[in-house]
Amino acid sequence: MEKGFILKANLLEKGIKVSKEAKKILDKQSDIWLMDDYITCSGVTLKYEDTYATIGVEPDSEYELIAEKDKLFITDNKGEKIETEVITPPDYMKDELVIDGKKITVYVNTYTDRTRLQLMSGCSNNCKFCNAVEFKYELNSIKGMEEALEIALAQTNTRHLLISSGSVWPSDLEEITSMYDHFAKKYSNLEIDIMMTPRGFTSYNDSTQYEGYIKHLKEIGIHGLSINMELNHPEYLKKYCPEKYAIGQENYLKFLETAVKVFGPNKVRSLLIVGIEPLEETLKGVEKLAKIGVNPVLSPLFPYGEANFPPKADLFIEAKKKSEEICQKYHVLMGPLCKPCTHNVL
Repeated sequence: MEKGFILKANLLEKGIKVSKEAKKILDKQSDIWLMDDYITCSGVTLKYEDTYATIGVEPDSEYELIAEKDKLFITDNKGEKIETEVITPPDYMKDELVIDGKKITVYVNTYTDRTRLQLMSGCSNNCKFCNAVEFKYELNSIKGMEEALEIALAQTNTRHLLISSGSVWPSDLEEITSMYDHFAKKYSNLEIDIMMTPRGFTSYNDSTQYEGYIKHLKEIGIHGLSINMELNHPEYLKKYCPEKYAIGQENYLKFLETAVKVFGPNKVRSLLIVGIEPLEETLKGVEKLAKIGVNPVLSPLFPYGEANFPPKADLFIEAKKKSEEICQKYHVLMGPLCKPCTHNVL
C-alpha cells in the first residue's frame, strides 16, 4: 500500500490541526481555504506527492499543518513530515454573488479541476448519511445555472464538469433530462459526467426504459456516468437509503451493465461507502461492479445523521487493498480515474 494513501487514511480518521503560521499563509491564499459544503467536500484540500485529500480540521489531532520558510508541511507527533500544498477554492465560492435570489454556490462549486453544476437543491431521497436533506427541494433555473457556470469557468481551469442532479420526483424526470440535453450541447467542449440514479425517461423502476435512456445520454455528448450503489447488503440499504432500496440492486446492476456496453470501459463508475456495513459486504459490492466492467469507487464514511460512526484508518486501508485485488482479478481500474477527483474518496 502506498505510503501517501496510508497517511490519507489516517488524516481521514483523525483530521488535521493548523498552526498559526500555516494559517497566515492560507489566509493570504484565500479567505475560504476551509470549505463548508456537503459533508463529503468540507475541510482543507491537501495535495502531497500524487495524493489529494480533503481533510477536516481538528484542533486535537496528532497531525498538524505547519509552515517553514513559506512552505507547508504535514507533520505528526513522531516528527515525520511531508511537504504539501493547499488547493484553495476560487473567489466566487466566497458566496458574495447572488443570482436570481440564490447564492452562486447553490448552482456551482469547484474542487481541484472539476466544477460541479447542481441542477437542483435538496433531494427527493432521504439517505441517512447525507445532508442534502437539509436543503429545500427545488430545481434550479437554466438561466441561473448558466450565469453561475460562466462565472465559475472564467475563474478556474476547469477540466471537466460534473452534473449533479440528485434524485428528483418522478414528475420532474423529463425536465431534468431536458437540462442534461441543454448543458451537454452548449458545453460540448468540456468532458461532462452525470451523477444520477438509474432511470428512464419517465420512471426509475421501469428497466425497459434504461437502454434507450442511456443511449440518449451518450448521443447528446455525455462523457461518463456515476451511478452510486452506496451499500451492498439489502438490509443496510433499506435502513440507510430507502429510495435506492426501492429501485433495487437488480435494477442498479442492470443499468450499470448496460451503461458500460453503451459508453465503453472506464466511463461508468459506482461508489460504495466504507464504514456503514461490514467490510465483507462492501467487498461483495466491489466484486459485483468489477465483474460487469464498472469502475468501483470507495468513499470513506463521513459521519452524519444516523450513520454517525467514527472513521477508522485501518478499515479504509484494508478496504482499498482488498478492492484493488478484486479489480485486478477482473482487469478493471478503481475509480475515479482522474487523480484530483480522488480528493474525497479512498
